[in-house]
Amino acid sequence: MKKLFAFLSIAAIVVAACTKPNSGNSDTPGGNTLPSAAGINPVVKVEGNVVTFSLPEGTTGLIPIWYTNESGDFVFAGNGSPFTKTFFDGGTFKVRMYVSNSAGQSADYSEAEFTVEVAKEWKGYNYNSQYNIWKVGEDAGMDKSYTYYNPGWNSGDGQFAFTVNPYKFSLDKACSDRWQAQLHLVPGADVALSSDKHYDFSCLITLNKKAGVTVKVTDTTSDDNFLFLSLDDMEEGTTIYYQKDVSGIDAAAIKVVFDFGYCEAGTEVEISRITLKDHANDDGTNAPDKEVEEEKADELDTACTIKANAATNLFDLTTLVNPVAYHYAPGWNKIDDPEMTNVTKTGFSINYPTATDSRWQNQIGLDLAAQLSSEKTYDFSCTINSNNAFQFGVKLTNHEDNNEIFFHDCKWHTVLTAGEDFTFTIANLGGKDIPAKVFFDFGGNPENTTLVVKDICLQEHID
Repeated sequence: MKKLFAFLSIAAIVVAACTKPNSGNSDTPGGNTLPSAAGINPVVKVEGNVVTFSLPEGTTGLIPIWYTNESGDFVFAGNGSPFTKTFFDGGTFKVRMYVSNSAGQSADYSEAEFTVEVAKEWKGYNYNSQYNIWKVGEDAGMDKSYTYYNPGWNSGDGQFAFTVNPYKFSLDKACSDRWQAQLHLVPGADVALSSDKHYDFSCLITLNKKAGVTVKVTDTTSDDNFLFLSLDDMEEGTTIYYQKDVSGIDAAAIKVVFDFGYCEAGTEVEISRITLKDHANDDGTNAPDKEVEEEKADELDTACTIKANAATNLFDLTTLVNPVAYHYAPGWNKIDDPEMTNVTKTGFSINYPTATDSRWQNQIGLDLAAQLSSEKTYDFSCTINSNNAFQFGVKLTNHEDNNEIFFHDCKWHTVLTAGEDFTFTIANLGGKDIPAKVFFDFGGNPENTTLVVKDICLQEHID
């Protein structure tokens, strides 16, 4: 895939910094004289954890180049007057200022010391800690990184441009499903993990619009060998995403994958301070315990009366406007379609001989003749019985446009218990002016799974 990166426009200045003369001012071959930073004291203004660096008032003809030692060594931070930098870790630091003009960068520098006191609330693991093994790989460059952008699964294998550290990009089109807007961050130096260790991970994710966000740390050679994989609903603003004390995996090299497959058009993203460390190493951040939120079916509005066998049920398998659409692709390799048996107006049986290991590898699409209305509300219900325990998902869309979602179960439901009926009901869904399509997803099914799906009902709301 084509890799697009943003480079700082001051590359020439940075090169000059790396090749500056060994001593004071000197004439260049063109006759211009390199400037000197001697006697020019940097002006430092600290407001919380935001620090602004400037030249003294009245200084003209010079461009300051700033290096800070937040990470221990002095590293390039930026240029210009003023220049603002956010410090996430408290402490006493120094800034080193070189100055430049048309002849190049000064050989000498001036320094100033300052103290940053950050708020006590936790802001993620310490990005600049010596224990951040991700930063070691990141500092080696990120030119192996790439993107995958396919809104609605019908926009082709596209890419989007992004800047590096912080990683900033815009998604101009809405995405309706997981993995439609992926960013794969591959460090220039291999970052290895071990199954005999536990790990901590954090990063800051800033959005201008709420989105469903997937974060995955995985082996570069196998997407199935991952440290963790999560899907979270994130609100507008900055989210401190983290995982704590995660059991390790054996991987010679890893990458971090972000996906914004549930995003609105015009979503702007910034990802920063990616930190990965051995849980046994204390970086001084005292991370809170990770709270695990469990989705519960009873959190949905279920206040309705379901009449699956009544004329009010808009769902009827015998009046589909298109044949049943299957997508049965274990390991994302499509195989022969399964076959429905015991078909009635409101249900069917089906057998899956081969296991699948991911969501959307086992889909059934049912195009109904039912025309819905934005002036009405609706109830949806179904009952599923499985001979194996696993999870399922369901969504209702416009049968002419799968990107127009009527109801989308973004997170899988509670695990089906083998041999027991599980009834899912959601009431008072706001209507849309669309012809309805129902998708069931049984991705993640074990080998030789037999399902009985019954009492499927889509009706105008009944109290």
